[in-house]
Amino acid sequence: MPGIDLNYFIRQANKLTEKIEQRKQELAEETVEVKTGDGRVTVVANCVQEIRSIKIDPALIDPSDPSMLEDLITAAVNAALASSREHMQRELGKISGGVKIPGIT
Repeated sequence: MPGIDLNYFIRQANKLTEKIEQRKQELAEETVEVKTGDGRVTVVANCVQEIRSIKIDPALIDPSDPSMLEDLITAAVNAALASSREHMQRELGKISGGVKIPGIT
């Protein structure tokens, strides 16, 4: 088609991909923190869905009721990962203008 520079669109897509990949690397260093059990279980995750740390108030450790502690840890980890995904999607959406790009955003 006359008037359409396909190479221009390819260059723009490549620049966008580079910006997104750079931001993903930066997000690997950003963290989110979630607390459950009235703040007695804290999970920190980075924005590429890796758990960085888990802190547990020693008062929660009851050998006769491990299931309560397991539930609190599971809830905190799931919430941290969800928060991490949301933060990443929000940040990458700023670069892509909100457009979902399969395999990239």
